[in-house]
Amino acid sequence: MAHPASSESRDPGPGAAATAFASASAPRPADLAALTTRDDFLLELGEVLAGRASVHPAETLEAAIECLHSAVGRRILAIDARETGEVRGTVERAAQRLGDAQILVFTEAGTEKQVAAAVKGTSVFAVLSLPMEPDKTGAVIDAALTSSGTTESAERPARPALRPAPTLGSGGSHAPRADDAHPAPPGRRTDLRRAALLGVVALAVGAGAFWWLMRPHPGAPAALRPTVPQTASQRSTLPARPHVDAEIVTGRVSDLLIKASQAMFERHFTTPKGANALVYYRSVLAVDPDNAEAQNGLQRVSHVLVSRFAVDLSRHHYAGAALALATLQLAEPANPHIGPFRIELARAQVAQALAHRSRLPAAPALIAQAARWGVPAAQIQLWQGQLAALQHRDRAHALARRLATRVAAGRLIGAHSAASTLAKLRVLAPQAPATDAAAQTLIGALIARAQHAGRAGRMAAQRQWLHAARDAGATPAQIAAVEQQLARLQSHAAAARLERLLARARAALARGALLAPAHASAAYDLSMFQAAHPDPALRAAAAVLRTQLASALVSQAKAAERTGQHAAALEDLAAARRWGASSAALDAANLSPRAPAAPTAAQLAQVARQLRRIHYVPPRYPQRALASGLSGEVTVRYVVDAHGHTRQLQVIAARPGTLFNRAALAAIRRWRYTPPTFDGRPIAVPVMTQIRFELPN
Repeated sequence: MAHPASSESRDPGPGAAATAFASASAPRPADLAALTTRDDFLLELGEVLAGRASVHPAETLEAAIECLHSAVGRRILAIDARETGEVRGTVERAAQRLGDAQILVFTEAGTEKQVAAAVKGTSVFAVLSLPMEPDKTGAVIDAALTSSGTTESAERPARPALRPAPTLGSGGSHAPRADDAHPAPPGRRTDLRRAALLGVVALAVGAGAFWWLMRPHPGAPAALRPTVPQTASQRSTLPARPHVDAEIVTGRVSDLLIKASQAMFERHFTTPKGANALVYYRSVLAVDPDNAEAQNGLQRVSHVLVSRFAVDLSRHHYAGAALALATLQLAEPANPHIGPFRIELARAQVAQALAHRSRLPAAPALIAQAARWGVPAAQIQLWQGQLAALQHRDRAHALARRLATRVAAGRLIGAHSAASTLAKLRVLAPQAPATDAAAQTLIGALIARAQHAGRAGRMAAQRQWLHAARDAGATPAQIAAVEQQLARLQSHAAAARLERLLARARAALARGALLAPAHASAAYDLSMFQAAHPDPALRAAAAVLRTQLASALVSQAKAAERTGQHAAALEDLAAARRWGASSAALDAANLSPRAPAAPTAAQLAQVARQLRRIHYVPPRYPQRALASGLSGEVTVRYVVDAHGHTRQLQVIAARPGTLFNRAALAAIRRWRYTPPTFDGRPIAVPVMTQIRFELPN
């Protein structure tokens, strides 16, 4: 992790300007706000950055701008053009609000030229393609970071720095100037020229990278290893700077010393503002730098501040300790306690930030501040490792919460689902307890879906959900347990269905529905029962019903024979034989087969009158007759066979001539009837019909 340093001086006194410049030359912290809602975009970006900048996801432009406004170092805005309706407007609003921040636009491969043309004339640093190409994208981001670092000091307003007590000449009281207290160190102008030259080179590198990425280039992007960008909660923000009373008041030295003594007596060492011992003693030294009483008074104030710092630090009042330290720097810049106090305060603040999740977003800036304040590099590296682990943990917890939300919403598999979130979580933290807990949550939901599908008899859906549970990490034992449970449920359901079939068969026997109606008879229910391969416990009950059905069919056959329905009696006896009637019972029926009597003409006419046509095709009016304005009629004789089809068509009469014969015969050939029966057997019936052809109105 880089050790960012602020451009402002926090160590006033002799040589402070040189210290400030040396600190400013160190790498500054970098913050990148990603305007997107896509996890894959953030993963690619985190891989390319490789820790060079903190990534803050933002779903709206306002959130991204707010994030970068609170950043303390170099700033980059990355815009995912796939989710931005009007790219140019977004870029212009961002540039207007952010000023020095560099703007990168990412778009689908093949659309770079169109997007580049759309943002032409704006302050966009580069337009990059998706998927990202690590080497090319990394080079452009490095150039953008360098460019952001070189322009920041010129464009962003500098924070006011603490100044030591100025020494005023004898010519009278006047306001101190900042350059009086901090003369530029030798060689600084040369270093500034070098920094400006570095900025020009960085801009040239960025422009070259932009041109290179805009040209067509073949080749697929290299495979990226999934990495995790930082979340928006990890913004590098320092605690608010303490407000130190650096006021200088005017007056005679003797009066100021009296006021200072009175303030010391009343223990008004640093408060109230503008009327405390620190202000009065500093005001005296501003007029008389060698005044021994004022110098001694400031030393006593410093002793109080040293004690106050120690008390506040021991009580974990870090804001009070920081105020005491800043005031001590103002009262006595050369005090030997300042350096050790800085390190103590930095250690305490970083430890607090790492120990409390709510303070974790400030940890990166606090660690960078600790590095500037002289904390050993080994301790800095240890903190950076702890911070990375905590950020990693928070990212894992965020993904686990997202998975739980998607499970609760029923989004288990597919794109942007709990399953896809679990895949990202396993890449991020494969061994974390949160990952295991999230996996078990998803597996439980998938198994519940499989059980519901199994109970509903939807076997294909059941197999799908079990397969998804297996992919999510369900163990073979878990899958086997579910399959066994579903098998038991299905067995119970099948047994209940067989019992319902037996109950229906009993009811059908009781009401005499032996063979008809087709789907509500005793024979139908017993046939369905046999097809289901029942277990032995139910076969005994079915055997009793079979015997009862056979006996009832024999009795029904005898009754039909007595009423002269010989064919029906034979049909009942045949069914009784199929259902297990004994030979003795069949012989006792005393039915001998006989040839069925042929129907008479009157009986055929009766059957013909009862025919029901089930498919009708209207005849087509001949085009020639229609054009000539002719009407007519055709009488046709035909036979309806035992299957209900029309056969042996013959025109008996027609007028005018044969004009309509073909149309009439073509239609009748396609007519269908219910099969005609006589005495319980199918027969063929002669039919005669007349078709009239009349002109339409």
